[in-house]
Amino acid sequence: MKYLTYILRNARRNPIRSFLTVASTSICLFLMMILLAFFAINGEVSEQSRVYNRIITMNANGFAGMVPIARVGQVSAMEGVVAATPFSWYGGKYHDQVMPFAQFVVDADTVFTVMDEYTVPPDQLADFKANKDGAAIGRKLASDWNLKVGDPLPLKGDIYPVDMNLTVRAIYDGASNRDLRMCLFHYDYFDEAMKRVTMGAGSGGSLATSSARNSGNAGSIFIKCKSADAMASLCKKIDDEYRNSEYPTRTQTEEAFGKMFADMLGDLKNAIYGIGAAVVVSLLFVAGNAMAMAMRERTSEVAVLKAIGFSKGRVLYLVLTEAILVAGLGGALGALGCKFLCDYVDIARFTAGFLPFFYIPWNIALFGVAVSLFIGFVSGVFPAVIAANSSVIDGLRKVV
Repeated sequence: MKYLTYILRNARRNPIRSFLTVASTSICLFLMMILLAFFAINGEVSEQSRVYNRIITMNANGFAGMVPIARVGQVSAMEGVVAATPFSWYGGKYHDQVMPFAQFVVDADTVFTVMDEYTVPPDQLADFKANKDGAAIGRKLASDWNLKVGDPLPLKGDIYPVDMNLTVRAIYDGASNRDLRMCLFHYDYFDEAMKRVTMGAGSGGSLATSSARNSGNAGSIFIKCKSADAMASLCKKIDDEYRNSEYPTRTQTEEAFGKMFADMLGDLKNAIYGIGAAVVVSLLFVAGNAMAMAMRERTSEVAVLKAIGFSKGRVLYLVLTEAILVAGLGGALGALGCKFLCDYVDIARFTAGFLPFFYIPWNIALFGVAVSLFIGFVSGVFPAVIAANSSVIDGLRKVV
């Protein structure tokens, strides 16, 4: 701290160069935080889902396979199950929307028992259950599209050949790291529309489209268990029950289900990490070049410091501290600035429905600051060593 004023003065000696070094570090780390957070959020949310004691059943052959709707009732009757609901992706478009927001067909009577982390006003929940064309939407989705209870919510079928003329009956809320951009509506309403298409397609439905023949498909089943201890045995019991049937199942915890989506991204995660490493190397060159230029301009000054009694170690300390200070300032602005921006601005609303929420976890932000300090240290080592070992006589003779 004794030499802090001197170090700060040196860091400001060439303000344009210092500003460019800080700006390049902060912008690169800002972008790196967004890329790293994308994967960190997925892992963090999956791990946090453990407390909800949920398991998910899907067709053993993947999402394209069928899970008969009758199995929802059969699973609900098993020992250790609190409630179960079908959970099937609809994927319709609202007005001129390009990317559909999350829309799921559910059992209105049980969905908020299964997903009990969400809260719904009792009168709205009762209205949602009582009206077959009712929809329950998340608070953020309502805000994005300026929707209120009682507003129409027409969805044009994209995957399925049926349109849903829904009415908003309830708006649910929850923690900021839960999906508050979903639209949930009655399975019965959707399935009846599918049956009408099948029956109206000539020859008793034989000419109906393949998607229409999916009537009776639950998609997947979300199951709320009484305790975490019952989850493993229930997964095995459900899969054993349907192993030799026409539609075998694969049952897993919600955490494993979430990580399965991350695995679908394949080598993209490694590609992102490779890009991050390349950014760090480029920043090392930028910061190293700035420090080398600064020390070249101060050759005579370093010689004077050593002539009046500054040791090699002290010169080394002064140069290294200056390099770490400049890079650390850029890292703090980039990493912490990105975190606070994402905390106070709902970035997810600009992703056209691709992300229900987005934030920078603290461990990622602090990792960004640590990376900037590392960049400062490494970029300052060589200029500092050269300055510490420079000759006093040569330094005083040198004309810059």
